[in-house]
Amino acid sequence: MEQEFSGVDMNNKLIDRRKDGLLAGVSLLLMAVAAGFSFGYVYSGMVIPDQDSQTMANLSEGMGLFRAGAWGWVLVLILDVVVAVALYRYFKPVHAALSALAGALRLVYSAILAWAISHLFTAMGQVISGADAAEVITSLNTFEGIWSGGLVVFGLHLIGLGMLSLRSGFVPRLWGWLLVVAGLSYTGVHGARVLLPGMEAQVQQAEILLSLPMALGELGFAIWLIYAFFRTRKPAV
Repeated sequence: MEQEFSGVDMNNKLIDRRKDGLLAGVSLLLMAVAAGFSFGYVYSGMVIPDQDSQTMANLSEGMGLFRAGAWGWVLVLILDVVVAVALYRYFKPVHAALSALAGALRLVYSAILAWAISHLFTAMGQVISGADAAEVITSLNTFEGIWSGGLVVFGLHLIGLGMLSLRSGFVPRLWGWLLVVAGLSYTGVHGARVLLPGMEAQVQQAEILLSLPMALGELGFAIWLIYAFFRTRKPAV
């Protein structure tokens, strides 16, 4: 009877782990959509590098869209926290200390992102109040700088996830290595952006070259987490 309960308990833990994986996977995909809208569509479309007057015109005429993009960043922030907790629970049986470290790194990144997002709302208030373009652009540049610095920490988080995946025995090793490569790419690119501001052109070239592994690592892992939940393999009792 004791062994029977032990088996049931193990199956319950497996089901709980798969639910945490599903939560993380769905949250990551929702985050990708929100970030694509807020940064890829709204921010990149309205904030034009080295064209302050055009940027100010875009913000003044499209404040409703810019506001929606800013709140999209808040959604990204909330989902980041959800992912940090879900993945900590998912990988805790693999290595509790490393899982806690990876989760803590993502929470640190989330705190940095929250700081960065606050400058978007500052810029919004400045545009509405009729502040000088220089003040608005400074707030936008501060947002970008803080977020870029935070992505160094995010890269370390991905490296931790990759190491946990490689140790797990249940995550395909392909995703572990892709997460490590993505993490090294994020940390390397954004670390260089912070430490070598005079080499922005070279950093941008490196970012373009590494954009595929940077995107594929976490997004591919998210899709696998969802697949792992729905695949038809009944755990042994």
